[in-house]
Amino acid sequence: MASVTVRGIVERGAWLALAGLLLASLLAQLGRFGWLPELATHFRIQYLAVALLLAVVFALLRRPVPALLAVALLLLQVWYTGDYLLPSASQRAQPAGEPVRLLSLNLYYRNHDHDAVRDYLRARDPDVLVLSELTPEWVRELAAVTAGYPYWKSVDQRGPWGLGVFSRYPLREAVALDLGVPGSVNVRAILELPGGALDLVAVHLSSPTSAARAAMRNRQLEALAKLLGPAAVSGAPPRLLVGDMNLTPFSPYFATLLAQTGLRDARQPDGLLGSWPSWLPPMQVTIDHCLVDAALAATRVRRGPDVGSDHYPLEVTLFVVR
Repeated sequence: MASVTVRGIVERGAWLALAGLLLASLLAQLGRFGWLPELATHFRIQYLAVALLLAVVFALLRRPVPALLAVALLLLQVWYTGDYLLPSASQRAQPAGEPVRLLSLNLYYRNHDHDAVRDYLRARDPDVLVLSELTPEWVRELAAVTAGYPYWKSVDQRGPWGLGVFSRYPLREAVALDLGVPGSVNVRAILELPGGALDLVAVHLSSPTSAARAAMRNRQLEALAKLLGPAAVSGAPPRLLVGDMNLTPFSPYFATLLAQTGLRDARQPDGLLGSWPSWLPPMQVTIDHCLVDAALAATRVRRGPDVGSDHYPLEVTLFVVR
């Protein structure tokens, strides 16, 4: 009798989970038509895991119809995530020249674990450092680290919108941009590297926690596409876009940005490397990005350790391959 009861509970729970998965998957297919549908697109890896689990559960329960539906939903998620599911970092070309080590970190303005961040940055010792949610407190606490970077463009704020770029290589034409959302800080600069110049854009876009904030982020994405242009102009420095973009590779707006700019996701051969929220692994999504021109080779993209922020750092090794 107990086994029948357990079986019934498991089956009812599986049916409820399948209904929720079906609803979320259908909602995600409408990602361009509203804030909530677009929000649903970000969790396709989680949908994939749930679909796989449900397919196994229904198969064990000998329920072929829901098992087949779970498999169909699994294949739907694979369609969107497949390019990231089979990392091929070992196949990356290793160009000649001097590598540039870039590190991007959303500090989280409420994070007070200054020692962890300082120790981490000193250990990695990147050539170029992008710090978002840069507050006056973080400026003070990281002064000993940033003093090692003679070139910088930084605007700190008491809330989450400060941002700074710190470089061991010269920065020219460095400007702070709001991308159409007053109060936000993003930085564009020409980065003079030994292998050639780069057009660097470092961003922290609005988080889509409401319809209004999602519209702000989309406005910033449109401004970015205009700023970067449809392709690198002949003779112009290759473009590099890095930072917390508050959308995943599965958002239709991410695909639109890539199509409009001709940039590619440097992370793809290394897998997804979920970057937020650091404190909730099952729900982690990939919202910190490095997008590059064809003239740039990203030979290594890694997720850094937990340093007290709600984001993991993103570590990238780049070469200019003209």
